[in-house]
Amino acid sequence: MDTPLLVTVCIVSLLLALNLYISYLVVKSDFYEPAQKYAQYALIWLLPVIGAIACYLFVQPTLGASTKHAAYDYDDAAFVSAEDGYAGPQHHD
Repeated sequence: MDTPLLVTVCIVSLLLALNLYISYLVVKSDFYEPAQKYAQYALIWLLPVIGAIACYLFVQPTLGASTKHAAYDYDDAAFVSAEDGYAGPQHHD
């Protein structure tokens, strides 16, 4: 095998591996809706280097995050009934 062909095969293999890895991260992320994931797949595979890096930057902070978590933990909140209004944090000494 001549050198230019070997270099080309290595570069294409690395790009394929990068796209597959980033696609895997998008699949594993629970943060995005299916439509958002499809848009990210298109970005990854239609713009191989730029798309993969952009999607990695978007997916990386969301790994381990879930849409199932609440934005506010109501169990720890200090709410009272609507008639009484908000009582503020309850500190019992």
